[in-house]
Amino acid sequence: MATGTAPAEAATGGGALRGRDFRLLWAAETVSKTGTAVTTFALPLVALQTLGASTLMMGVLNAMIWLPWLLVGLQAGVWADRRSRRPLMIGCEIASALLIVSVPVLAWLGALTMGYLLVVAFATGCATVLFTAAYNAYLPFLVGKDELMGANSRLMGSEQAANIAGPGLGGLIIQLFSAVLGLVVDAFSFVVSAVCLWSIRAREPSGGPGDRTERTPATFRADIGAAIRFVARDPYLRIITASSTSTNLLMAGIQALVVVFLVRDAGLSPWAVGATTITISVGGILGAFLAPKVTGRLGTARTLLTAPVTDCFLLLFPLAGHGPLLVVALAGTLVWATGIVVRNVTGGAFRQAYCPSEMRARAAMTMRFTFFGIWPIGSLLGGVLGSVLDVRTALFILAGANVITDIWIFIGPIKRSRDLPTEFARSPGESAV
Repeated sequence: MATGTAPAEAATGGGALRGRDFRLLWAAETVSKTGTAVTTFALPLVALQTLGASTLMMGVLNAMIWLPWLLVGLQAGVWADRRSRRPLMIGCEIASALLIVSVPVLAWLGALTMGYLLVVAFATGCATVLFTAAYNAYLPFLVGKDELMGANSRLMGSEQAANIAGPGLGGLIIQLFSAVLGLVVDAFSFVVSAVCLWSIRAREPSGGPGDRTERTPATFRADIGAAIRFVARDPYLRIITASSTSTNLLMAGIQALVVVFLVRDAGLSPWAVGATTITISVGGILGAFLAPKVTGRLGTARTLLTAPVTDCFLLLFPLAGHGPLLVVALAGTLVWATGIVVRNVTGGAFRQAYCPSEMRARAAMTMRFTFFGIWPIGSLLGGVLGSVLDVRTALFILAGANVITDIWIFIGPIKRSRDLPTEFARSPGESAV
């Protein structure tokens, strides 16, 4: 288990973001995210084109991707806090490559089934969850607390760029070749990512309590319980978790209605859906670029307090229609997406710096368990509202409610300071474990 950041900082000569190790991590994440974006586009097409999947099975396939967050999210945090993170990430990337490449192999052999595709979706989802847990704990070790804002800004910017390039690359590959070949590209991206991670020279120190490998079920439950109590009792993490969970509940409802609203209610062509997706990703790139500048000017705490301002712009999206109305809707979406990513970068850097090393992965996964666990409920809420009311009205209600729930961030100590704390304040003799 990592107990400090000194080895990584020494290895990079004091300039972590300019050092070889961070560039390798950045490259690994960028390549892997691009490949995953290709798969997000290609996997459903394999189910449709190769297996003739029904609408119900397509829904089940999507659920298999998200289910691991609910089933193994908390446990993944424990594993990542109790083992060396870099080997864990490498193992996850290799496992993902083998799982993904098995799909085209079986397809070419004529042995691919929908059941196997669901297993692959679930297993790669589990690998993603475990990789995320290890990655969130590894980054602070690699770059140190002082450079977390810059590191998260670069990594999130690359992720948003991958979200733009990935589907386009996937569409090109599928158009020229097939959806199955798109999965080969993703498998290769996982291999490249694993090689980049393996090439990182910095090594986490060993010998801490996290190096215990004998874990009983009771100990696992105790570790999970400790993480839940840590997040629930901390005045900063508790508020950020409540705020983000409320946002995800409403965003899931909005996402469930976007396609039907643009195509059926607004009478727009499917390209408007693509334009909306690209606008959100461009906003993400802008947000990642602006995050260090905004926090430097306003302070990290005050940056989080900007939520109601930028979230108001999402109320322009339900105005979407032909001509200028679509431009207005996309402009509002761009401002909203930029604000969301600025706050995500700020909140992520805060959590990584603030949480004790032995609690870092568990705290991150406890929060993500809540964030993603609420998503299916939000999708159902959006569907119900869109059925009972007209879709445009439902979107106005959900977007307006999102602004109202921003009140969470004004509860507690965040509003009292310019900046968030950079270290958890322990009581004498206190342990976070």
